[in-house]
Amino acid sequence: MRGFPRIISNQHDIDNLMPLYEDKVKKYLKNVYDHKDKWLMTSKLADGDIGLTDSTHKVVEVLDDNDVVTERYQYEKKEDNPNGKLHKLGKVKVKDILGVA
Repeated sequence: MRGFPRIISNQHDIDNLMPLYEDKVKKYLKNVYDHKDKWLMTSKLADGDIGLTDSTHKVVEVLDDNDVVTERYQYEKKEDNPNGKLHKLGKVKVKDILGVA
């Protein structure tokens, strides 16, 4: 390998890269940490159910060709775990490196 990799896959990559590219690794991990939350569908809403809308919840409407709402889904913004990059890299390790509580 030459230079800084495009992808850091696991905790061993972090351990190997930190002595060589500490600033770049921290920048990469900060980006991963900042984008850990994803909008995940929690349920399909029944007819007449308005759903919940706030900073961590939203309702997504599916429209047909005539712009008529056919289905509505409730989404919640939460950590994409265990599929997220942060989980694969080790959440505790990333938080320790970044100094995040």
